Amino acid sequence: MTDFLDKLIADAERRVAMGYYNVNFEIDHDHLSLVRAIKNCKHNAIIAEIKPKSPTRGALRVRLDPIDAAVQLARGGASGISILTEPENFGGKIETVVQIRQVVDIPLLMKDVILDERQIDAARNSGADCILLMLSALIRKGIPPTKLVEKAHSVQLEAILEVHDGEELEKATETNADIIGINNRNLKNLAIDLNTTIKLLDSVPQPESKTIISESGLETMEDVRRLKRARVDGFLIGSSIMLAPDLTSKVREFVFA
Repeated sequence: MTDFLDKLIADAERRVAMGYYNVNFEIDHDHLSLVRAIKNCKHNAIIAEIKPKSPTRGALRVRLDPIDAAVQLARGGASGISILTEPENFGGKIETVVQIRQVVDIPLLMKDVILDERQIDAARNSGADCILLMLSALIRKGIPPTKLVEKAHSVQLEAILEVHDGEELEKATETNADIIGINNRNLKNLAIDLNTTIKLLDSVPQPESKTIISESGLETMEDVRRLKRARVDGFLIGSSIMLAPDLTSKVREFVFA
C-alpha cells in the first residue's frame, strides 16, 4: 500500500503552491480557548468533527449541511468543533470555517495538513481558534514543530501537536504546543488501534502542564470510558458522529459516557 502520509503531504504542498490558503480577509472575533473549554468541561470534553468523507469509508453523510451540523454538535454539548479543510481526501473547504464561525460560540479547530505559515494565517483569518499540526508530517519534511507552534501563538491561535508513537510523544512534550493529540490511526497505512493512546500514556510520563486528547477510532461510549481511564483530557471524534442519524444525540452520548 502506498504511504498515505506521503500523499497527504504532497497534496498539501500542491494546495499551498496553488494559493488555496490565500484568504484575503479576516473574520473579526474574540479568541476562544480550546484548552480552557476542555479543562472546564464537567463531563467528557468532546471535540466533534465535521468530516464530509473518510479515506477509508468514503462519503460519511448524504447532503451534509455543515452549518446545520455545527449547530447540532454545539447543542449536543461539544467542547469544540473540528472542521476539516483538506479537500482531496476529506472533502473539506476553508469556507466552512468562515460559515460556522457565524453560528456557534465554541472553539473551532481548523484541521488540515499544515506545513506552511500561510496555512496558519488562513486559519486565523477564517475565524478558527486552533490548528492541528501532524508531527509525523513535520518530521518527514524537516520542519521544526516549534516554528509553526510559535507562528500560531503569534496570531492568537492554539496548537494541537499530533503524535502516534512514543518517540513523537517525547518530542511533543518538549514543545510549547497547547495540546498533544494522540492519533490512534497510523497515517502511513490508515490502520486504527485504540490501544495506541493507552500504550503511549503508560510508556511516556505525562507532563502535568499538557492537555492530552485522543483522536480517531472512537465509536462507542465504552471507547470513551476506556480511554478516559488512561488519563485523557478530551476526545476528537469524527466519523462515528457523522454517521449517526441524530448528531446532537450522538455527541451527547459521548459527553455523558
